Amino acid sequence: MVFPIKCSKIVILNYNGFNDLQECIKSIPGSFVHPEIVIIDNGSSGSEIQKINELIKGYDNITLFKNNKNLGFAGGYNAYFKSLPFEDDEYIFLLNNDTALDINFFNSIESCLSGIKEPSVVSCKMVNYWDRKFMDNAGHKMLSSGEIIPIGHAKPVESYKIPFENIGACAGAALYSAKILKDIGLFDEYFDTGYEDAEFGLRAFIAGYKCVFNPDMIVFHKMGQSIKEIFNYEYTLKIQTNIFYTCLKLVHWQVLAINIIPFILRFFVITIIDLIFWRPRYLKVQYHALFTILFKDLKKVLDARKESKRFRRIPWWKLLMKQEFFLKRDIINFYRFILKGEKSYFEKY
Repeated sequence: MVFPIKCSKIVILNYNGFNDLQECIKSIPGSFVHPEIVIIDNGSSGSEIQKINELIKGYDNITLFKNNKNLGFAGGYNAYFKSLPFEDDEYIFLLNNDTALDINFFNSIESCLSGIKEPSVVSCKMVNYWDRKFMDNAGHKMLSSGEIIPIGHAKPVESYKIPFENIGACAGAALYSAKILKDIGLFDEYFDTGYEDAEFGLRAFIAGYKCVFNPDMIVFHKMGQSIKEIFNYEYTLKIQTNIFYTCLKLVHWQVLAINIIPFILRFFVITIIDLIFWRPRYLKVQYHALFTILFKDLKKVLDARKESKRFRRIPWWKLLMKQEFFLKRDIINFYRFILKGEKSYFEKY
């Protein structure tokens, strides 16, 4: 199968996840014809490398790129990207090792690429691998609190049949224009494993590029299988810090000024609620992350903000209009916690 305008590579990052990787590779239809498949191994054990070499033996278009150590998601991909001579009309397809492609995926991606008129980021329809009636996500949206969150998580798959513009893709299954990567840079290595794709999507959006959801490009995702071994306090702290970092790095000062008072009020109310219901872990994460970003990492934030000025091209009001007010989501989360006893994201470890 040949792609119209080049999706030159499918790139899969792996770290000691051979069983998932094997299933992912086997879900790619045909005899592994175009495009090239690249497995980036992020410092896995020697036995893992041996298994991967056995898996790809005999297939000319599958190559293994090895990092000597685990560089995280951003560093792992960037190490490979830096070796590439990107061409403006080429697209790179990033795929998590804990995914499987729908049988009709390649027909869908071919149709998608034939319809692209300008450089863009394309989100796949990521479906819960374990229960395929429900979504994992349909890309990202941004709240006025500064958070970038998945669209459609745990919603019925049937609700997401129509394409729409979003603010970036989940890099677990996403098409990235090489022209965008050349223009606004690669993944920010401030991140380790988590939120890199959210920051990149927002960066592309404020640079004036289109980010779209394609409902025909279906990928089944095991939802966190690749990070379950590192899900602990340090990980959740880093994610919350990443949220603050991304907002302060990329968002226009006018938007920050408009949102600052609602943000402070929200932060105060959340503090009161967490004290009343005594959720110390959530409190600790919130305040630890705020301290980190305002004191420990402030220089990094300011340097990153200065650098981002060169591609902050859309007017501030366009980003403001794209944001969703946070109150509705907070009320839903509070309802679930009070009436259903659901734990918060930061209490699950």
